[in-house]
Amino acid sequence: MQHWRWDQGRFGYFRFESIKAIAKVLVALDGVSLNTKTDPLRTGLEQQTGLPFSPERYKVWRNYKRVFSVLLLATEKSGKLVTTGICQWLAQANQVDVDEYLSLLISRFTFPSPAFEDFGTGESKFYFCAVLKFLLAAYETGKEQSLNLDEVASYIVGNNCTGREDLRFYQSLKPSSFKFDKEDEKRQVRESLIFISQLSFLKWHKRRLYLDILPGDTESIRALRSIAEPETLNLSSSRSDAILTLGTYRRKGVTPNTSRRQPADVTFTEGKKVRVTHLRIERSPYLREAFFSGLEKPFRCDMCSCYPTRIYPWTDNILEIHHLLPLSSTLDITGEGTSLKDIVALCPNCHRSVHTYYKQWLNQTSQDDFSSKVQAVNVYQEAKGKVSYP
Repeated sequence: MQHWRWDQGRFGYFRFESIKAIAKVLVALDGVSLNTKTDPLRTGLEQQTGLPFSPERYKVWRNYKRVFSVLLLATEKSGKLVTTGICQWLAQANQVDVDEYLSLLISRFTFPSPAFEDFGTGESKFYFCAVLKFLLAAYETGKEQSLNLDEVASYIVGNNCTGREDLRFYQSLKPSSFKFDKEDEKRQVRESLIFISQLSFLKWHKRRLYLDILPGDTESIRALRSIAEPETLNLSSSRSDAILTLGTYRRKGVTPNTSRRQPADVTFTEGKKVRVTHLRIERSPYLREAFFSGLEKPFRCDMCSCYPTRIYPWTDNILEIHHLLPLSSTLDITGEGTSLKDIVALCPNCHRSVHTYYKQWLNQTSQDDFSSKVQAVNVYQEAKGKVSYP
């Protein structure tokens, strides 16, 4: 039985913001010789990402080439760095949506991967697609839309799922007796699930991966069905050539749900997919539950400082969550999963108002999106500082 493989222990390098920064550096160095005495990658990567590429006694490519290959960013040919089409798209596109990137990776990533030495041994399995299909099958049959590591082992790996099966197959899956017997393998599976949980349709919470969509969101279901369908490509036996084929950029539509828009949607989305991704995150029922479970009552609006339950004592909690990260990003991820440090609670009026402020600020600065997390937080604080109280 083929086991799960992933590049473990490097969460920082698998955050979408880090991936974009890495892509820009790699594209700038495309074609550089990797056999020089000095390290051609270290300075640019450490400066642009803020991450350590340790240990310093080894060249970056020696220790991190598997990370770059797993992410479908780059490979080595004839001793030179070669970047993929996906890497070039991530580095150069004005608006890069995490959902579009992950939709490409999820539908193409196979186990064994050409990023690993066991590539070409045994049947290729699209485990990420299998996980999505399992969650979609649960959604359509009214079951809990989540799974943990033991369930991945029992249902997905133990039943020898390939990800190519249709949803009816996953609807009828029975648990097997298979278990992950090695801690390293458990960590690899856990970290790979946390990685794909950056897809705005998914959330990792309390050691479970949840399918996170609102009831009746048929557009999102259609998008997820597309993402969950493996894209079988004709791969060379050469690991480098296989990475370049898998890393070919070809736009894959991730259709946002534009029906039943709220007033804030028109102000904020302007029909742009990355804005809809952002709004989908803010409406996440699992994210909302996790966030407010860590706050003391009564809940207070971070912008106007009101306590809605004191003003409207017949209500429970009408505050909404606001995501401070750049609009093209999804939630930050950590070793424990979804990070809540970049979220604030806002009353509905303040939430609509801050999105209006964002729109005006981006128009005035001729930007399509915030350039960094720091800039996004600063603009939020700027808006907060301009609130005028009666």
